[in-house]
Amino acid sequence: MDNLARQDQDRLRLFKRYGYDIPKARSFILKKAKISGGRILEVGTGRGHMAVALAKNGLKVVSIDLDRKAQKTAKLNLKNYGFDTLVSLKNMNAERLKYKDNSFDYVISVNFIHHAKNPIKCLKEMIRVVKNNLVIADLNKRGEKIMEKVHALDDHSHAASKMSMSDVKEYLRKAGLVVKVYRDVCQTIIIAKRGAAR
Repeated sequence: MDNLARQDQDRLRLFKRYGYDIPKARSFILKKAKISGGRILEVGTGRGHMAVALAKNGLKVVSIDLDRKAQKTAKLNLKNYGFDTLVSLKNMNAERLKYKDNSFDYVISVNFIHHAKNPIKCLKEMIRVVKNNLVIADLNKRGEKIMEKVHALDDHSHAASKMSMSDVKEYLRKAGLVVKVYRDVCQTIIIAKRGAAR
């Protein structure tokens, strides 16, 4: 196992010790999202934890992120699990997705919104390219506290969200999507489906 991937596994164990079981959280998202196939876009690859969870279910994914270092870790994680052929990693800005309208059956984004410089632009783009369901999950207060503790160990601070999940939910509703909200130990999950309006 590559050193970067080993460090990531150590970090996952650290999060779990603090109360945030990331692989279990990703499984919970998938259970609620009921993604069954088709074209899938992940916005915010990060270290590849959601991409691994999707690939474990035999799903092919295009995953975008601007952070090349994080995507390098994601690529190694995917390779270690043997899923590198199921996930296509792209370096791309979520504010300007290089895809046509309705290009993807599902768009999924986990723990990305709180990193977005302009979350409204990102949401507009995700809505534009999704045909069916948009899945947005992000940290709740407990998740934020755990994330802050772990980042503090490295003398870093963690990004504060510019948009609450309640605001995300209202934005999606106003955009004409039918929204359901689920809560897990450290995150809030929003499943937004196409309604009558666009």
